[in-house]
Amino acid sequence: MAEPAGRIRLEVVTPLGLVLRADVVETEAPSVLGEFGVLPGHLPLLAALGSGVLRYRTDSGTRAAAVGPGFVEAGPDKMLLLTESFEKGDEVDVEQARKDLTDAEARLAGFGELHEGGAYEEILRSLAWARARVEASEAAKAHAH
Repeated sequence: MAEPAGRIRLEVVTPLGLVLRADVVETEAPSVLGEFGVLPGHLPLLAALGSGVLRYRTDSGTRAAAVGPGFVEAGPDKMLLLTESFEKGDEVDVEQARKDLTDAEARLAGFGELHEGGAYEEILRSLAWARARVEASEAAKAHAH
């Protein structure tokens, strides 16, 4: 068996096109079933991506970004995320993200007991995206120190 390469080519694509390309040592991504990590030499994987924080380590340090729902494909030397939304943690307007989170929580609390339909799903998406942005911003600040 060949030695795994020392790097993974990480690419993130949104409907706007390629938003991130980096050679990384390791990554952690949010799937719909929980977070998972990828190191060089990882077996092929296809998973549904959930909103959350993408963490990736390069030679110059660890970075964090908020990602929305989508799909991720990983292999021995690559990781491709196809996602609706992406924002680097150090570029998040954290005050706006916190406001969006508070607004989504209030909308969810006022939704009542009927938890179905498009409006409810939209509130959950808004809540998850706002939470991902806040957490990515906090992770970026923690890694900067």
